[in-house]
Amino acid sequence: MMMNKLRLSGLVLALLLFMAPLSANAATATSVTVTQQNVQMNFDGQALALPSGQYAFTYQSRVYIPLRFVSYALQKNVIWDGTAKKVTVSEPTSAQSVVLKEYLMNSAAAAADSASKPVTAKSIKVAPVSVKLVFDGAEKKLPEGQQVFSLDGTIYVPVRFMSEAIGTTIAWDSKTGSVIGKSKAYLEAGSGSNGSGSGENGSGNGGGETGSGSGSTGGGAGGGAMTVAEVKAATQKSLESLQSSCINSIIGLLGTTTDNAELMEKANAKLAVCDANFEAAMTTAQSQLQAAGADDADIQATIAGYRSTYEKTKETYRKAAEDYLGIK
Repeated sequence: MMMNKLRLSGLVLALLLFMAPLSANAATATSVTVTQQNVQMNFDGQALALPSGQYAFTYQSRVYIPLRFVSYALQKNVIWDGTAKKVTVSEPTSAQSVVLKEYLMNSAAAAADSASKPVTAKSIKVAPVSVKLVFDGAEKKLPEGQQVFSLDGTIYVPVRFMSEAIGTTIAWDSKTGSVIGKSKAYLEAGSGSNGSGSGENGSGNGGGETGSGSGSTGGGAGGGAMTVAEVKAATQKSLESLQSSCINSIIGLLGTTTDNAELMEKANAKLAVCDANFEAAMTTAQSQLQAAGADDADIQATIAGYRSTYEKTKETYRKAAEDYLGIK
């Protein structure tokens, strides 16, 4: 990726480095119409949501899933070499692990938010592509007659292939319509059993879309005036909601374009909205602290603390991303 000279704001860069699509060129391939499956994604005992614009689908009685998403869910790093048309799946570095864990945390939050939302199955067109797949240094090839597909820059492979290629448990439970995966670390820790069989038909409830927007501080219990402690607690909750929604809103851009420059522009626009929402939250907090009787010194120190934490969080993402990309 030619990103070593591009400086994105913290959240944007940290997310984009993990979500950059596997943009295999399928322009000359003949598209195949498949039906999206409403599938539940459960990895290491935790429900996860597919990023917006990514799906699970069935083709020739096999369930296909996004290679990058599943690799991340199993705590693996993914690198796409567009020139060589090669996908490399490997163990993450410590810097990559930091961003990966954040991604999984937000994917789990998105799954919880969308658990009660119905997903309408629809027909989608995918294109067969020829790519080299390397897992932990060894090239893996699909069995004769099976195919890798691409949709909007995302690579899709069969469930069973991913299980065998990574060398861990990934099963399809046709009764519940679930893809159930267990990373090596999870299995070695003795968490759970191998679970369901690996038949590859059926459907269930699928991954939902990531949310957006920010929280706001509310009134105290019973609708009365808030105390200083209540204002601070409510503001903290609002800021935690803002952080989650900002990350999810940027994740929601994935699949909307395969143009990295356009994706970066959109993501920076989302971050600008997040900055505006943060400033609005600070204005609200200041007013509520004044109404609660806090003195000016306490108000200034509290707002400064929130602002420092917000900027440090963005800096943490930026530093992790630069370490990941080798930017000095």
